[in-house]
Amino acid sequence: MKKQWSFVGAFILLFIGAVLSVLNVDPVPVNFYFATYEWPLIIVILGSILLGALIASLLSTMKIYQETKMRKDAEKTASTADEKGNERVKELENRYETQIDQLKEELRQKNTKIQELNNSNNNTINSVQE
Repeated sequence: MKKQWSFVGAFILLFIGAVLSVLNVDPVPVNFYFATYEWPLIIVILGSILLGALIASLLSTMKIYQETKMRKDAEKTASTADEKGNERVKELENRYETQIDQLKEELRQKNTKIQELNNSNNNTINSVQE
């Protein structure tokens, strides 16, 4: 649908250009700083339109290039931040796993010590009762 509207718009502009070319064939003076020329008015109008379109195209191309570069830089920064974040998460996971393993070992040792003390108490109680 967008292409159809573009085609219709281009056709309308072409039609307007054709009408203007037929109506504006009178020569007009075009004064450059160093010289003056006489050209048909339609050439001056079309030249102005083409020059304006060229300038607009160049400006929009530069803007698109800048935005593309900014987007790529932002994506790269986000990717780097994600990688650093993932590395930090893995580092913390490893550290906490190590701490958990150490605490489990301490708990196992303390449970063993408690068992030994309970056995010792039971032996002492048994020997006192005898």
